[in-house]
Amino acid sequence: MPRNGLGIPMVSSSVGGAIINVNDVLWESFGSNEIAINYAENYTNIILHSQDATDAEAWTKTNTAIDSTLYEAPDNSTTANAIKSDSTGTKVYRILQGTLSVTTGKTYTLSTHVKKGTLGFARVQFNDGSVDYRADFNLNTAAVTNATNTIRTQVDSMDDDWYRCSVTFKAQNTANGSSYVFAQSAAGSSTPSVAVSGVILLYVWGWQLEENIEASPYIVTTTEARTATETLNDLSSVWDFDSADLMPQETPSSEGVWETSDNLVLNHDYEELGSELITNGDFSSGSTGWENAFGGQWVISGGKATLAVGVDGSYLSAGTILTAGKNYKAVITTSGGLDSNNKVTIYATSNTGQKAESDGTHTFYFTADNTTFRFLGAANDRPISIDSVSVKQVDPNDRWVLGTGWSIEDGTLIYTGTSNSNTEQAGILTTNTNYELTYTVVTASGDGTLKLFGETTSTTNNLTQTVGTHTKIFFTDGANGTDFGFRVTGNTSGSFVVDNVTIREYAIQPQDV
Repeated sequence: MPRNGLGIPMVSSSVGGAIINVNDVLWESFGSNEIAINYAENYTNIILHSQDATDAEAWTKTNTAIDSTLYEAPDNSTTANAIKSDSTGTKVYRILQGTLSVTTGKTYTLSTHVKKGTLGFARVQFNDGSVDYRADFNLNTAAVTNATNTIRTQVDSMDDDWYRCSVTFKAQNTANGSSYVFAQSAAGSSTPSVAVSGVILLYVWGWQLEENIEASPYIVTTTEARTATETLNDLSSVWDFDSADLMPQETPSSEGVWETSDNLVLNHDYEELGSELITNGDFSSGSTGWENAFGGQWVISGGKATLAVGVDGSYLSAGTILTAGKNYKAVITTSGGLDSNNKVTIYATSNTGQKAESDGTHTFYFTADNTTFRFLGAANDRPISIDSVSVKQVDPNDRWVLGTGWSIEDGTLIYTGTSNSNTEQAGILTTNTNYELTYTVVTASGDGTLKLFGETTSTTNNLTQTVGTHTKIFFTDGANGTDFGFRVTGNTSGSFVVDNVTIREYAIQPQDV
């Protein structure tokens, strides 16, 4: 059997057999040759008046009115509130509660029960005074988008079209923060346009903010935070061990199991893409979403955009769909016999753009320096066509800050540069902590040294940079802050491609005895 993990040894049970309220195992001896495990889990909801949004001291409203009318809640009681518009036009419609204390480095989950009204989307958000932790929830499909600074999001479907929506985050600041619910007309639209006052935008009920890696059973509060305790007992001779919390199993196996901590690196495989930005990308709806410019020579018909022979220098624009400074992936399919003289060029930056000079599907990555996405066509010898277009933002939640020479392409992190440069994620580490880093070097060439950015100064930060998967144990003492990333130094012509980055808190593993 594995050696004991974390726990509190006790010679005897507490007075009257009561359970001490700790979030770890209690070892108790009730008699000769008998040992018992007791375990108490505490969850505290620190949001006040958790199902009474009419309370003016606890809840602040923006362009919304919460009247005294109550509606059926997920627990079948008549205790739910409705967020109604009390102003018209394009505005922020939200409800919030402030002065909710969080601590740097600790993990919290904010959850609320939401049901669609006139609007079918909700943003659930916590702000610690400097950083937003949020996600947008589709109350028709349960889809989650635009997650920002979150460890995980979750949607639990309930009766009568209710959803429990939660965001889990690691606090980057110690502060009195605020929890929000925004009414949205679409994901990402925090300022919907409402035409009439007094319209029910959303139904809300059951807010909860707790220090936990997921939403625990809902705890009702009124004028103060409330703690609920769930006690588990197990008299078995074998237990389920992990490096932090012990959870007794009903029918445990003969050997203990170490719980694997969550990966702290967000978008660790570089696969996150934003929503589709092109309207009518297959041209099936005629010219909808497209604009002919500078000559208007493109003809949209039959599910494609075609440029007639003899035209060189005509633009086709998808409008202002980009954000300057953001990175994008564009995929286009072309036909008609494209070559170096009959081609399509992407214009989303100030340079000459990237070119499609053959038929088929082409993938381009680029950084926008303006907001308009458009094509420049040249059909000198024959007509050419664009059959389909897709544009999505790369790393849409801005997980990675990319320094000079760094980019994200084809689901990998790429460095090609000639100067010292970092790519990093801010505030994901905790000082005075051991971590295990695992990463894969896909390719490495030229000179330059790949280094770990954001660890202690007392150990080397050089990384193994041969092709393959590598592991490094490191300790943070705060000398370089709590950021994590990669750094390339001494480079004049080198390049690196990295993938599948994982950082977990490191703990000594149990040994069989």
